[in-house]
Amino acid sequence: MMKKLLAVISIALASFSLSLTFAQAATIKPGSACKKSGATYIQSGIKYTCVLVSKKLTWKVLVPTSSHTHVATPTPKATPSTSPSADGVGAELNTPDYTPSPPDGGSDDYRCFLLDPKFTSDTFLKAVTIAPNNLEVSHHGILYKVDSSNTAATKLVDSQSKEPGWSCFGDTGIPGATAFSPAAPSSWVSFWAPGGDFKEYPANTGMKIKAGDQFILQSHFHLPSGSKQSASMKVTLSLAPAGAQTSELKTLLIAAPIELACTTSEKGPLCARDAALADLAKRTSAKAALQESALLYICGKDPKNPVPSNTSECTNTLPSPTTIYGATGHMHQLGRTIKITYINRITGAITNLSVRDAWDFDNQKTDWQAKPIQANQGDQIKVTCTYDVSLRSKLPEFRDLSPNYVVWGEGTRDEMCLAIINYTN
Repeated sequence: MMKKLLAVISIALASFSLSLTFAQAATIKPGSACKKSGATYIQSGIKYTCVLVSKKLTWKVLVPTSSHTHVATPTPKATPSTSPSADGVGAELNTPDYTPSPPDGGSDDYRCFLLDPKFTSDTFLKAVTIAPNNLEVSHHGILYKVDSSNTAATKLVDSQSKEPGWSCFGDTGIPGATAFSPAAPSSWVSFWAPGGDFKEYPANTGMKIKAGDQFILQSHFHLPSGSKQSASMKVTLSLAPAGAQTSELKTLLIAAPIELACTTSEKGPLCARDAALADLAKRTSAKAALQESALLYICGKDPKNPVPSNTSECTNTLPSPTTIYGATGHMHQLGRTIKITYINRITGAITNLSVRDAWDFDNQKTDWQAKPIQANQGDQIKVTCTYDVSLRSKLPEFRDLSPNYVVWGEGTRDEMCLAIINYTN
């Protein structure tokens, strides 16, 4: 501890001595010209660094000196590095290059990577960008927060794999985590899906990250038949200004069970529900195959007697007063429509939070509310999805696949009905 403290003091003194050179300089702005690469200048609690951009020396803001310190040091599994964001404050975290290897009979691979921002004080994220480098195989990415008390368990899981990261169908794959709730070891921070690549949180809100917390990036890769391609993802973090009044933004996931039978014109062994569930477990994971039963129970349906339907829905009752800021819907390739609604318990009034009358997998954007909704305890949020199984005969994705009874699943040939709610309380 003493060595670490002395190292921090030494760095601070070095930065201070360099900044003295510019103590009498005129007020500077990000992007304005500077003279010496690596020189720094502290102004109003913000540290400016002189860097080379497009062959010109330019002032950039890398880290606010008042409350955040980020040290760029590579690790075998992830490479964090400082990078300016929209307001000049942020960090970049990069996953290793990874070649997906789906389980036998599958075309999907879920891989999790541990990323360490090395934050030494509590902070709020005001924006998160997840950028894949290979859109041909990247299906989605979910960024989870790992509490500092659980990083040791996560590192243990990580160390047990010879390849970068670890397999994580259904959730983060660490002890105590679940797919549909922010379990103690991890909680949902942000995500990327086609068309929804930039997540900037509403004014005066942000995701809280404590000193020592780390991240897990769950990467879903989908490989075209017979292909072998590598991929990686970059996470860019933008931080709320130090000292700003920021409300902690949280995430609620509402998932509905899926029970889609084969069409009357489709034939095959996987059209039997039990056979389809066994196939799902084989090409993803045994845990993933159990999620459908859990969702049926959570959403008030009988897991022992599931009823096939082209409509899936689930309603969540809010346990406490909640301020709703935004909603995002998620389905796969057979989706037709998705609607997320808020229901006032007292008046019965229904407010649409997000509506897609024609589902477009490549346009999964968050719908932020023009005015946050002040919901009360007992109010409800409902997600409703509709599907068209006949789309299988029209989409190249399914050309070489036998038809199957579809339940909630992690593969691209499976389906989801998911509402992602951003809120404070």
